[in-house]
Formats: sequence, C-alpha cells, structure tokens
Amino acid sequence: MKRLLKSVFLLFLLSMFISPILEAQTYERDWRTDRQKIKIISYNIMDGFSNGTDQDRIARFTAWVKEQSPDVLALNELCGFTEAKLKELAAGYGHPYAAIVKENGYPVGLTSKTPIKVIDRKIDGYGHGLLHCKVLDMDFLVTHLNPSDRLKRKQEADNIVNYINSNQLTSCLLMGDMNAHSPFDASWTDEHLENYAVISTFMAASLHDICYMFTPDSQRYSFPTRILASSPKGEALRRQQERIDFIFVTDSLRPNCVDAQIYNGPDNDYLSDHYPVGISMFIPKE
Repeated sequence: MKRLLKSVFLLFLLSMFISPILEAQTYERDWRTDRQKIKIISYNIMDGFSNGTDQDRIARFTAWVKEQSPDVLALNELCGFTEAKLKELAAGYGHPYAAIVKENGYPVGLTSKTPIKVIDRKIDGYGHGLLHCKVLDMDFLVTHLNPSDRLKRKQEADNIVNYINSNQLTSCLLMGDMNAHSPFDASWTDEHLENYAVISTFMAASLHDICYMFTPDSQRYSFPTRILASSPKGEALRRQQERIDFIFVTDSLRPNCVDAQIYNGPDNDYLSDHYPVGISMFIPKE
C-alpha cells in the first residue's frame, strides 16, 4: 500500500512538472497557426551582371536564389535592366512579380513570390532612387545611397527618414547598399573607413538593424568579396572588410524578426563584389 501511494505521489509530481511544459508547447504551436515565416534578402549584384551580359554569373545567381527561396528579394545595381528584363530574371528563380525604380543608370528593384504594389518611385534627392512597394501588407523601401559623397549620402538618409515619417510608414522595411558604416561595427571596422552619420540617422529614427541583432562581429561583413581579388587593390580590399549593406525595420516589425544572416561564404565569393544580407520574420498568414 505504501509503495502504491508513493508511486501515485511521484506520478502527481511528474504531472505537475510536465503539464506547464506541454501547455507552453501547445501555446507556442497554437500561436504560430495563424502566422507564416518569410525570408527577405537584399543583394547588390555588381553592375547588373555586366549589364546583363555575364550569363555565367546570372546562371549561378539564379541557382543560388532558387536554393535560398526568399519570399522577397531586393536588388541594387540593376544596370542595363528594364522592368520586363527583371521579370524575366525573377521568373528563373520562382518570382512572378517584379518592379524597378527606373531603367537607366544604377536602378534598384524588388522581386517577390506574391503580388507587388508600387507605391512610389523616387528619383530626385535619392541618389540611385528609392523604390517604395507594398508586399505582404508591409512597406518595402529599396535604395542605394551615394557611394562617393558623404554630404549627399547623409542628405539622402535624411530624405528617407522624412519620407517614412511623412507617410506614416509604421510597418516598414528599408534595405540596400548604404555605402556607410554602423557605429555597432566600430570595434572591427578600419578606423580610416569610419562613416557613421548615415546609419546613426536611421537608428535615431527607430529603424532597427536586424543583422546586428543576430550576427556576431566576425561574420558581419558584406563587402568586398573575392571577385575583386584580380583588381590592383584586391589584396588591400580583402583586408578592409566592411558592412555597408543593411536591412532595417520599424518598431512594430522588430519583435517579428527571428533571424538574420550575411551570406559571406564561398557560394557568393564570385557572384558580386557585395555579399547578400537576409532576415527571417513571422507575419500573419494571408
């Protein structure tokens, strides 16, 4: 009898211990039933794969994007691309929707698995342009800031923040090649390359740097790749690892972000002079 009572008591204690765990697991599972995980990648593709003529790079890029299967892909340096040509490229990796900010110079663009609604194409005051699209009920801003003039770059950053505020974009992602450094990277960025004003402007506007949140210092560089090794400055460039490619989100989206990555491994060493950056997040199911 004593043995039976002891066994019942142990089972009772065990149930008391396991029950909260099962309840938590059930809650976690139920919490995700109305949500879906999506991946977003931003990539500077270096002169539009030589204005669309480098078929080898295009083929390897297409295969890599297809393997990663992002839901939304932002692109910089779509040199030589029209919107029709971008849609053709995107179809190769499973994105039926595409938009481009302009069809000359160094355009930025966006492709997606789901419909894209173009809200605005800003040219004046935005360097290589600012493309504003609505995808998955969120505002996507794709840009590429001035590569050579710090004052113009800072003004572009101010213009973007003003645009976000004036349009009350509370569920917004901003991404692209910012040609600027984050103060979060000061511990490993070459002191002669410091240029924190642009990223600090975004941070002051409550835009959150997701790659910083999820990526350790040693893995947080996005430029340059090994494709520049053959250039006269190739060796020096490899010694000056920088992070100049970013994905920011507004306050309301930050809790939904669950992972980030800079794809600076060998798969992307010779696709562009930049490595792509990506984030994963949960959003409501459609």
